Amino acid sequence: MATLVLGTIGRVIGGPIGGLVGSLVGGTIDRKLFGGATRDGARVANLAVQSAAYGEPLPRLYGRMRVAGNLVWTAGIKESRKRSGGGKSGPATNTYSYSSSFAVIVSARAIVRIDRIWADGKVLRGGDGALDFPATIRTYHGDEGQPVDPLIAAAEGASNAPAYRGCAYVVFEDLPLADYGNRIPNLTFEVVADDAPVSIDRIAVDLGGGLLAGHGAFPSVAGFAAAQAGAIRDGLTTLGTIADLVLGDDGSVLRVGVGRAVVRLAADDLGGTDRAAIQPQRHEARGADAVVPDAIWLSYGDVARDYQTGVQAATRRTPAIRIERRDLAIAAAAADAKKLAEAALRRAIAARSTAKLALPWRYAGVLPGDLVATGDEAWRVTHRTVTGAVIDLDLERVAAVPRGGALADAGRAYVGPDAPQGPTTVHLLDIPALPGALPGGVQLLVAAGGASAGWRRADILISHDGGDTYAVATSVAAPATIGALVTPLAAGSTTRWDRRAMVEVELMSDDTDLQSATEAAVLAGANLAVIGDEIIQFVSAIALGGRRYRLATMLRGRRGSEAAATAHAVGERFVLLDDRVVSVALPPEALGAALIVKAVGPGDDSVVVPSQTVVPRGIALRPLSPAIVTIARSASGNRIVAWVRRSRGGFAWTDGTDAPIAEDSERYRVTVRGAGGALRQADVITAMWTYSAADAAADGASAPLTIEVAQISAAVGSGLPTRIAFV
Repeated sequence: MATLVLGTIGRVIGGPIGGLVGSLVGGTIDRKLFGGATRDGARVANLAVQSAAYGEPLPRLYGRMRVAGNLVWTAGIKESRKRSGGGKSGPATNTYSYSSSFAVIVSARAIVRIDRIWADGKVLRGGDGALDFPATIRTYHGDEGQPVDPLIAAAEGASNAPAYRGCAYVVFEDLPLADYGNRIPNLTFEVVADDAPVSIDRIAVDLGGGLLAGHGAFPSVAGFAAAQAGAIRDGLTTLGTIADLVLGDDGSVLRVGVGRAVVRLAADDLGGTDRAAIQPQRHEARGADAVVPDAIWLSYGDVARDYQTGVQAATRRTPAIRIERRDLAIAAAAADAKKLAEAALRRAIAARSTAKLALPWRYAGVLPGDLVATGDEAWRVTHRTVTGAVIDLDLERVAAVPRGGALADAGRAYVGPDAPQGPTTVHLLDIPALPGALPGGVQLLVAAGGASAGWRRADILISHDGGDTYAVATSVAAPATIGALVTPLAAGSTTRWDRRAMVEVELMSDDTDLQSATEAAVLAGANLAVIGDEIIQFVSAIALGGRRYRLATMLRGRRGSEAAATAHAVGERFVLLDDRVVSVALPPEALGAALIVKAVGPGDDSVVVPSQTVVPRGIALRPLSPAIVTIARSASGNRIVAWVRRSRGGFAWTDGTDAPIAEDSERYRVTVRGAGGALRQADVITAMWTYSAADAAADGASAPLTIEVAQISAAVGSGLPTRIAFV
């Protein structure tokens, strides 16, 4: 039965930014705001898989982030069985497939939407919203009034099914698991909690839950993951690592910001006496150089690289011996992360300088967190003491804001394709069996792909009942190399290398190509392709620009397709017969029956996808034509006809060993034809037949005569004949 997995609380952050949330450098803000030794905030562990660890925090997401989720419900893994084969084609085969339905929480705060989804690092749902698998996905945005998911309610009962209100989550229904080792894959989600970059002070105010008020101008980030919902101190510690965060108490509410407007001290207040004859005093100190790191490294999720972890550094001297690394659960552009690193280093350098200042009573309104200016310098008040009419302030220098932007390089990284899938083109090939195929059974070969760069996969649906019902026969997981002739190809010899003919081919997609091979590699099986229904091999593939190639030095009529080695016109299909062409096994009753086939890609509506009708002829089961047919006349005037068997079960030429039969029994049909048609027909069980002089006389045979020899299959009847003329 379905299972609720430990409620709603669990470890969440994972994927490219997993492990960036947590125990951050919080000494500065702790020292300023809370006093005492450095304390690290909570850190969410880096998860490569969905987890259900009870009691660990869910993140509150801001802006746009890529996160892994927490698996909170699953119906387990469902096994489906499909039976195929049996009868004359051999024993029946059971094939099994697996899928799963489950729910994943992604945020403890309401979100706007979920854009892309990755499974094991590959795009499962792209920016166009098209799914890479035929599964159903439902997103709940974390509203307080969101309903219970109907699948969870059906499995658990309406009274036992939680709605996870206040949490954003995703429900997957019957996600196919074949591409993930029949397990639930590692999922990451591009979550949009806010449609625009979000400022640090806004995040802090939201984390405060009404206890804080914003004040001042703070930098913005593309995304932020707060480590723990409701943990104000931990959240502010993290934010203080990103920016110069301070708190101030105005008597009614805590203010989070950069301090109020700068209080500029009058010159006479720094050097004279006030009306109460109080003498102001100023003492400055400078900390040891060792307290400032040589460099600060800031790691972040790079929005330009699908949120993969990037590092930006700010360095004050080289070689950098004392390096401080700050792992931040933020999403940012490289230049913005560089600015944050440089600002953090400037703050560390400026904080070495401290001062004490005694001021007259009229400065009683200056509070901790405020900024004061003495000449061209800015200082932040870290502590205030009132003694009588004297205001004693402890100050810390504030770094100046530089002019101009930061220059940063995000580096290079592989980013998976995320383009619209586009329409699917499919070719159904009823041709001789390819190398490695098992003999026996009715089959079709399927080559599918698309012209768009985003084409990823397609399911092949077949109807055996005229289109009333369809079933998934197979899936194409990679685009085949498909194209068409742009120049004609003349008929050629099937018994030797054709070194004179050339043909030009234009491929359908920019993501496919053709490569040359040596003659030895071609003889070993390389560069096998089909033009029309003829199987060829080629040595040379010269790129002509765009998607066009010129093929030369060919072998024609390969693997028993010599009858199709005729002239080919412009526009005929070209398909490279590599491992991207998949085989569809059909039941014996499909032979000669009309099948309706559809290729349905992600996001396609199977109702409106164009279909095509095919009648399988069982070409892969058809015996090959015999070779080396000879006729010898005996002393008695009989004609002895002999031949060498060719077999679809063994194309290699092995000296001293005949090819395997690859049929239920060895049978041949010999036909004698004259000018008026067939004169005599005989079935034999050996590769020899005698046309006696008496039979020839009875047939009234007169020159010219032709003898045809064809091998017979119990499944599809006679194969292609080989003809020889005699007198």
